[in-house]
Amino acid sequence: MSTQPIEDSHDEPLFPMPPLTEQALRVAVRSLDLGAAVRFEEEFHSAWQEAVQTDSTVPMHTFLHRWGVFVALRRHPDRARRLYELEAAVADAPSIEDARRASAEIGVLLDAARREVAA
Repeated sequence: MSTQPIEDSHDEPLFPMPPLTEQALRVAVRSLDLGAAVRFEEEFHSAWQEAVQTDSTVPMHTFLHRWGVFVALRRHPDRARRLYELEAAVADAPSIEDARRASAEIGVLLDAARREVAA
């Protein structure tokens, strides 16, 4: 299992990080994963409904942040590929230590994606 720093990767993004708006993220998600686009729509409607019912913008902010991280993780092909490898490694880990190592590397990928979303 590789633990190379993400910053050393020469992985070029498929497109620039979109703004954290519903429409921009919808386009990005659709271009990355049609299955995820269906989940995006379902979660968007749920978040919208919750925002209206609670008279709060928090559900929409949470929704936009979550999908921003999704896009940030997957707009880099090498990063997306590594994420899928690590998810499979966790699922098929022969020991708890192996699962923890793979999970820790997933955490590194998530931190990098969160930094992109926050930038």
